Amino acid sequence: MKKFISIAIALVFLFTLIVTPNTVQAQADTKISLKQAIEIAKTKLDISDNGYDFSSNYYEYGNTKSWILNWNSSSKGNISVTIDADTGEITNYYGWSPVLQKQTRIPKYTQDEAKKVAIEFLQKIAPEKFKETKEQIINSYGYNDYSYDYNFSFERIVNDIPFPYNSLNVTVNKNTLKVTSYSLTWGNYTFPDPKAAISKEEAIKIFKEKIGLKLQYNLVYDQVYGDEPQAILVYGIYQNAPIDAITGEIKTSDNYYMPMYGGRGGDVGAESSQKFSPEEQKAIEASEKYISKDKAIEVVKNNIPFSISDYKLSSVNLYSNNNYPPAKSNPIWSLNWSLTKDNKYYYVNASVDAVTGELISFSIGNPDMDNVQGKKPSYTKEQMRKIAEDYLKKIIPEKFSKTAYQEENYKMIDWPSYPFRYVEISNGILCPFNNINVNVNQYTGDIVSYSINWTSVKLPAAENTISLEEAYKIMFDNSEFTLMYIPDSDYKSPDQPPTIQLVYQSNFFNYINAKTGQIIDYSGKPVVKQSKINFTDIKGNWAEKDINLLVQYGIIDVKEDKFYPNKDILQKDFIKILIKAIQPDYYYTMPSYSDDYDTYYAIAINKNIITEKEKSPDSIVTRQQAAKMLVKSLGAGYIADIPDIFIINFKDNDKIPKDMIGYIAIVSGLKIMNGSDGYFEPQQPLTRAQAAAVIVRYLQLNK
Repeated sequence: MKKFISIAIALVFLFTLIVTPNTVQAQADTKISLKQAIEIAKTKLDISDNGYDFSSNYYEYGNTKSWILNWNSSSKGNISVTIDADTGEITNYYGWSPVLQKQTRIPKYTQDEAKKVAIEFLQKIAPEKFKETKEQIINSYGYNDYSYDYNFSFERIVNDIPFPYNSLNVTVNKNTLKVTSYSLTWGNYTFPDPKAAISKEEAIKIFKEKIGLKLQYNLVYDQVYGDEPQAILVYGIYQNAPIDAITGEIKTSDNYYMPMYGGRGGDVGAESSQKFSPEEQKAIEASEKYISKDKAIEVVKNNIPFSISDYKLSSVNLYSNNNYPPAKSNPIWSLNWSLTKDNKYYYVNASVDAVTGELISFSIGNPDMDNVQGKKPSYTKEQMRKIAEDYLKKIIPEKFSKTAYQEENYKMIDWPSYPFRYVEISNGILCPFNNINVNVNQYTGDIVSYSINWTSVKLPAAENTISLEEAYKIMFDNSEFTLMYIPDSDYKSPDQPPTIQLVYQSNFFNYINAKTGQIIDYSGKPVVKQSKINFTDIKGNWAEKDINLLVQYGIIDVKEDKFYPNKDILQKDFIKILIKAIQPDYYYTMPSYSDDYDTYYAIAINKNIITEKEKSPDSIVTRQQAAKMLVKSLGAGYIADIPDIFIINFKDNDKIPKDMIGYIAIVSGLKIMNGSDGYFEPQQPLTRAQAAAVIVRYLQLNK
């Protein structure tokens, strides 16, 4: 859903590049003139043209007419505004300034402060449309920590039902609270009356009968399970799809998408050698087992269902898959052939397992293949399926015999080729990661592509698993199954507005561990439900904003409704938030659960932040101890340890140990720890509120 919205927004920007040169004629055809468009933009967005070069474009796409206004400056940055030339609405805004680009791990302003700015902006730019929206929660924690902006999306609500394909989107700079971009995606549509919809109970019954959870094997590689790929039993939705809320039918998609699953396993081991390192020796001995390039070419020629005698081998590559799942999979021979004939370009690509000699994939392409205009398919789906299966019985009979055909959820439209997918069934259970895919041309009956993803892995027995009904309860307790509006476009008439349909849709995209009932992601990691608990004892506290910032970025856990800001912080808790601050949770070396203090300490010791001797989990951290750990985490401990080069001017200098002077000089000089009334108070315990403030200042350093 979100992916579709992002693509739609991207397309809007793409269309701004389509320029109609005759802007004089365009003005005569629009309700909003160029002059009016400029006035709207400058008034509503407070744009000052001082120091900017200005240019404008006009474009039309479908029934949309727009003015593109650009203000550019080599020193001030760029501003781009799109105005609907018929309604005068601002549909897109983007502002870039070099001044806004300072970035730290923790921003100056919280997400809530930025949200107020976003709402005020929308109430000014699109007040009536904003009234028809509801905020769509975007989880920005993780890889987006280092983005310059907070992102806010407000999806359209019609008849109290979401229509996520229409939305208002705003980004606000984290350190300036400036709005940096805005987009409006909206259309005038007719929406079905929800009174005609089947009940949610009826829709759930249809979901269970026609889509539903399925007991299946899932391949995982995460450190939770170890370095080697493992298969675990899960309940999951093999093919999710909307259910028409009026007819109860499963909605098929015009867009063919084939989910990708893990490939093949196989670890080639070797003993170490005196001449080479263990890894070098391992690579050498493994390579001796690889088939040759000529043998790989022979495999391709003997197994593809067409001749390539006229083609010229254009490239060959032997590469390892070790950086991608499945870990330690066999190297691959990648081979490419090409042919130029009658000024037309033809190609064949293929890959072969360098250890087993198995054909892994091939595809053929030529300029005539996609030219189907005015033609009618010559083969039925049944005929094409037989062609695919006859081929698979010939080249991989054993693996094919372990599979079952899986009907995919899409419409059979005028694609040149039709895809067939076969998935392994073991112990009566689906193994989606082991699959074979064949595409057959509807017009010629030729097989135009083939691929196999297969991992030899031990499959656990289907015993001691939770029941399907238990799995459904877990799913519905932890996800939404709701009404929403979706567009149904006619791919043959792209200029025509889509028909809006009312559907029931599940938003459950994870798995349920069939043994434990725990919700896990695709890699097997437990999915932790975001806590909605708020601290009740920090309101009005001087460090409230800092505490909330660390909560927002997942550096402080919220397990209960109290933070105890005035309590002294324990060493283990300071180490934990410091490590989480400098090394986000998505690092593989991070603990798999919140209170794994041993791992936090192991990371801290490895980074030379603390020594094993200094480890004292339940002791209270003093201000000088905190200063030392912070400086060491900056990698400046060796400088702090140089004697007699630092001068500090605190009133209690006499209470600061000589070996602490460098550390305190650095943290105070960087404004991380400032002291109070001229005193540093080195032996004074650090409170939890002070620890939060210190960590925020540390993270706001422009390192």
